[in-house]
Amino acid sequence: MASSSAISLFVEVLQSYEHLLHAETQAIAAKQVDLIDSILIQKDECMDDLLAKKDKLETNPRDIDSVNSLMDKVVELQQRNFKTFSDLVNNQRDKQSGKPAVETDPNAKRVRQTYLSNSPSRISHLWD
Repeated sequence: MASSSAISLFVEVLQSYEHLLHAETQAIAAKQVDLIDSILIQKDECMDDLLAKKDKLETNPRDIDSVNSLMDKVVELQQRNFKTFSDLVNNQRDKQSGKPAVETDPNAKRVRQTYLSNSPSRISHLWD
């Protein structure tokens, strides 16, 4: 029974992370760098909680079809956000002459750094 409760808590936090990804998608589309930064902080906190919940599981969450599907969806959303944000950065660079706008705004630079391909994925820790 404890295992079922632990899985339920894990799924609840994973769903919260999914909601943050949807909010992030909207913030990226609206080019709201401050909001993106805020969401990234919330995502980090949520991921910490998610990893803590994962550590309490007795089984691999990937072994449960519904949880596995949700995890796949979260990874897909994260990848989509990465691509969308990368496209936004590239478009801004194309519009600017000289130094890209992303480099002049410290918040935008932090967000960009978060999405660099050499940065470790927040999601990858779910099944390490």
